[in-house]
Amino acid sequence: MKRAICALASISMLALTSPLLAKESSVAVQYLSPVNDQEQQILKAIKDSGVDETLMSLADLYFPFNNPLTIKYGSDDGPLYDPESHQVHIPYEFYLQSEQYFDKNLTQSSAESAQEGANATLLHTLLHEAGHAYIADQNIPILGKEEDAVDNFATLLLLNYVEGGDSIAINAADMFAFESEDKPEYYEFDEYIDEHSFDLQRYFSTLCLVYGYDPEAHPKLLDEIEKDYLTERKGFCEYHYQSLDQNWSVYLKTEREAN
Repeated sequence: MKRAICALASISMLALTSPLLAKESSVAVQYLSPVNDQEQQILKAIKDSGVDETLMSLADLYFPFNNPLTIKYGSDDGPLYDPESHQVHIPYEFYLQSEQYFDKNLTQSSAESAQEGANATLLHTLLHEAGHAYIADQNIPILGKEEDAVDNFATLLLLNYVEGGDSIAINAADMFAFESEDKPEYYEFDEYIDEHSFDLQRYFSTLCLVYGYDPEAHPKLLDEIEKDYLTERKGFCEYHYQSLDQNWSVYLKTEREAN
């Protein structure tokens, strides 16, 4: 049975009530010292969000690491997973940029505040990078783009195991759309063979999984698609969610224990 973890605003209670956080986790979090007042404020916002506790609980319940993973905030580069050090690097600037995107585009987002959007983006990003780490840790074979695979990993974990995860995933998808709008209308040839799909593809792929997870809860989520193709795409998204959910469940702790 899939268990929901309370996230973000209510997650602070988890540290007081969950036995998972009373023992050593397979994920450690480090904060590099802020270099200015702005970074100090970002650090506080991240700690207050409960995002780190959500990630740690998800990992301990569903994808524990053989080799413990370290999340390092305040790095110069990132977000990224470094396989040599087995660390995820998140610059403080990343959170600030996300908050600024949502502040500028709040009327186009389902997020109620820029901070809510930034928290959702951070959690999805952490799960994305942790997905890279989990693939390496477990030697999971990936046929296709690993970046797409870990996008799916992050979204499926939110949908299946985090309370309100569908809203978090939608807000994270909005960030992809905002970034796409800032890109030129053309692509350089090398971008067509980049390890990432285009931001707009990542936006619609995330929405597709959310719709497929619960079509009745989100009947209008894909209405940006042309009407001639909408019924077909909705059917595909339901199948796509079920297929990816079944495939990823093979590598999640609860499914292995149930078999």
